[in-house]
Amino acid sequence: MYAIILLICTACGGGNAPTPPPQGGPEKSPPEITLLGDSNVELRYGEEYQDAGATASDTEDGNITDQIVTAGLPIPSTTPGDYIVQYQVSDSDGAETSAKRTVIVRENYPPVLSLNGGASLEVIQSSVFKDPGATASDPEDGDLSARVEVSGNVDVEKLGEYQLQYRVDDSAGEQAVETRVVTVVAKPSPYAHIPITNDKEGFTTLLPSSNSRLIYVSMTRGDDSYDGLSPESPVKTISRGKKLLRDGSPDWMLLKVGDSWPEGLGRWTKSGRSDREPMVVTAYGEGNQRPRLESGTRDGLRVSGGGGTPKTINNLVISGLHFYANGRDPESSNFSEVTNSRGINWFRGTSFLLIEDNYFKGYKEGIQIDDLDDLNISGVVIRKNVIVDSFATDAHSQGMYVAKTEGVLIEENIFDHNGWHGSFPGAQPTKFNHSIYIQGNNLNVEIRENIISRSSSHGMQLRPGGIISENFLIRNPISIFLGRSDVDQFDGSVTGNIVLNGNDIGPGDMRRGWGIDFGRDINATIENNIVAHVYSDSGSRFAIKEWASATYKNNVVYKWGEGTSDPKSYPDPERTIEEYDALMGGEGTFDSFIDNVRAQSRLDWNPDYSIEKIKQFFRNGFGS
Repeated sequence: MYAIILLICTACGGGNAPTPPPQGGPEKSPPEITLLGDSNVELRYGEEYQDAGATASDTEDGNITDQIVTAGLPIPSTTPGDYIVQYQVSDSDGAETSAKRTVIVRENYPPVLSLNGGASLEVIQSSVFKDPGATASDPEDGDLSARVEVSGNVDVEKLGEYQLQYRVDDSAGEQAVETRVVTVVAKPSPYAHIPITNDKEGFTTLLPSSNSRLIYVSMTRGDDSYDGLSPESPVKTISRGKKLLRDGSPDWMLLKVGDSWPEGLGRWTKSGRSDREPMVVTAYGEGNQRPRLESGTRDGLRVSGGGGTPKTINNLVISGLHFYANGRDPESSNFSEVTNSRGINWFRGTSFLLIEDNYFKGYKEGIQIDDLDDLNISGVVIRKNVIVDSFATDAHSQGMYVAKTEGVLIEENIFDHNGWHGSFPGAQPTKFNHSIYIQGNNLNVEIRENIISRSSSHGMQLRPGGIISENFLIRNPISIFLGRSDVDQFDGSVTGNIVLNGNDIGPGDMRRGWGIDFGRDINATIENNIVAHVYSDSGSRFAIKEWASATYKNNVVYKWGEGTSDPKSYPDPERTIEEYDALMGGEGTFDSFIDNVRAQSRLDWNPDYSIEKIKQFFRNGFGS
C-alpha cells in the first residue's frame, strides 16, 4: 500500500520525498544540579559540618535528586584548610553533570581572658576583699565568662602578696590564663606624711611613741600664734618649735619639706626618753627638697657647755635636713665673712645620737664631734649624709672631725670637695685638711661604704685603728690612712675599698698620689682592695704602703706607678667614672657624676648612683 501511494504521489507531481529523522532520535539536554545553600561555606574550628545538599532535575527524567552522588564528606573540622564537596548526577541517557561546594575550616582562635580591675590590687589588712573576677570570650564559642575558673586565695589577716589565677578553656581545648597579685597591706599610717616613718630601703625608719608630741613648723604657712600640733596649724619659726618640745620626752619637731628658714637649730639642750624613744628633728610633707636651714655665719646646731646646758644630751635624731652656711659661702648673695662655724658642733656627752640623711654645705666642718669636757660620747651613728664644700681661711678644715669618742659608725655618706675652696683667698688645699679626720684618741670607729672625692689632702684618717671597708674614693691626694693612735688600740683592717685617680694637694712638695697608707706599727689587714689609675706624677707616689706588720690579700694595683700596668686577664681595667656617668644617663663628665651623687636623699634616691652599683661597675672591670 505504501508503494502504491508513493507512486501515485510522485506521478501526480507531489514533490520530493520527506527527509527521514536522524538515526539516534531527537537531541536530549543533560541534567541540572542546584546547590542548596552557599557555594562557599566557612566553618569554625571543631564545628560539626552539616551539608545542605543539592537538587537535580532532567528534562526527560524529571526530578532525579535521589540519583545525586556526593563525595568529600565528612569534613574534618579539627584540621584547618579548604575542602571540596562534589555532587554528581547522570540521567537515563548517561548524560552527567557535577557541581561543587568549598568548605573552609578556620584556624582555632584561643579564648580572650580579661581581668576586671587591675592585675595588681591592694587590700587593707582585716578588711573585706571581693574578687572583681574576669570575663572571657572566644571567636568560636562566644561568651565564656561563666566558665572562668579561679584558683588561689587571699588571707586578709596576714600581710603579704597573694596570687589568684584565672583560667578558661574553649571547646577546642585552647586555654587562656591570667594572674592577679593581691597585696595585703597594713592600715594607712597616720604618719604617712612624715618621710622617716615610711620604710625606705637603706634608711632608718622611726615611728612616734604613743605619747609623742609632734610640733609642726612651716616658714610659708606657719604662725607662731598657732599651737603647732598639726600640719594645718604649724608654727613659723625654729625657735618657737624648740620651745614646744619637752625635755626627756619622745617629742618630734617637724620642718616642712621645701621651706627655708633664716636660722639654724641653734643651741640644743633637750634629750629624748631613750634610744628606742628618741627626740626627733626631721621633715614632713611632700616634695624632694629637704627643709633648708640657712644658718648664716653660725653653727647649724650647737651642743656645748654654758647657758644651763646639761652635761649630756641623749637620744636625739637629726634627719632629713639641709644645713647651709650661706653667710660664709662666697657664692651666696648673703655672704658676709668666713667664720669657723660648723654644721653640727657637738661638745657634750651623749649615749645615742643619730645623724642621717642631712646635707651640710659650706661650713668649716660639716660635722664635729668632740668630748671636750670628758663627759663620754658613745653610740654615735653618722650615715647617708651629704657633706660638701667645707673650707676655712685661718684654721684647719674637715668634712668631719671626731675626737674622744667610743663607738662611732660612719657609713654611706657622701663627702666631696672638703677642706678647701677653689678661689677664695687663703682657702687653698693644705695637708692638714681632710674629708674625714678621726683623731687617735677615739675607740671602736668604723668607716664603711662612703663615697669620698676631691679632698684637700686625705679622704680619711683613722688614726686609732679600726675598720675601713667597702668605701669608694676618687681624686684624693691621699685616699686612706690608718694608724698613729694615742691610745692602745692598734689593730685595723682596710678591706673591699676602691681607690681611683690619686692626685696632688698642689705642685712641688705638695704632690702626693698615695693610695692606702698606714702606720708602721699597726697590725693591719689589707684585703680585696682595688687601687688604680693614679693622676699624680709624684716620685713618692704609691698604691698600698708595705710594712712587715701588715697582712696583704687579693689586692689589685693597676697603673699606679712603675710595675703596675700589666692588664693581666682583667676584662676591662680602663673603665672611668665618666664612662659610668654616661651609662647611667648623665652627661659623661666628672662634674655630672658629682652632681648626681650630691643630689641623693631619702626624698629623691637614685639607685644608679648608689655606692653598691658604682663599686660593682669597677669590680667587673677587674673581674672581681
